[in-house]
Amino acid sequence: MPLLDSEAIILRAAPLGEADKLISFLARGLGRLRGVARGARHPRSRFGATLEPLSHVRLWFYDRAQRDLVRLSQSELIEAFWQPSADYARTIALHHVAEVSERLFPEREPAERGFRLLHRVLEALASRSNPWLPLLYFQLWMVRLAGWLPALEQCNRCQRTFADEPCYVGVDTIGALCRRCRRPGMRVLSPASRRLAAEILSQPLTRLASAQPDQSRTAELRNYLLDVLEHHLEAKLVTRELMDEAAATKA
Repeated sequence: MPLLDSEAIILRAAPLGEADKLISFLARGLGRLRGVARGARHPRSRFGATLEPLSHVRLWFYDRAQRDLVRLSQSELIEAFWQPSADYARTIALHHVAEVSERLFPEREPAERGFRLLHRVLEALASRSNPWLPLLYFQLWMVRLAGWLPALEQCNRCQRTFADEPCYVGVDTIGALCRRCRRPGMRVLSPASRRLAAEILSQPLTRLASAQPDQSRTAELRNYLLDVLEHHLEAKLVTRELMDEAAATKA
């Protein structure tokens, strides 16, 4: 049983037994894995504080065939993104990023683009005072990488270009529709929200660093993306209501 090593981002850490931890992590080139860190809860554990959620680490582990869990051997901290002193909005944003990543990345499927996205967003959340644009960037790209984002330039039914009109979107695969083709219950996306989505998809997050989009645009787009995520995950996101509360406080 060879010893493997990989750059990784810790997604979740939970107690296991009296002294161990169950760790879920996204390994670069390997995908999401789960493993046991023996003795990690001991005060003098060799793992120290390297297995905290959203830590960027290098992990060494054994992966035995036909076993669901790997066995962690050693870890080395590269960067800790979790900030105990962070304000409420940023704390909720970090929880949300961890929750969506844990639910959306399949086990043992390489996700290089997902790993780079997660790392990029965590860097932005650590450095920016306002977490909402990095968070929106994360949500939009996660939906895009999963293949759930429809084209937002023209009606999927009549092919008419939206131009400066709102479009209407749902959580299924029908795509965006115009005012004439829309169905009951669909969400509206304003031209401003569509322009924001196009900007996010066409520019690196670092180039969006100085942007401060209108709160109504980010909320409109965020709510649609969260609808899509919950629909395909077939589960309510625990952090959604907390995000709504934090956003309302900032408004």
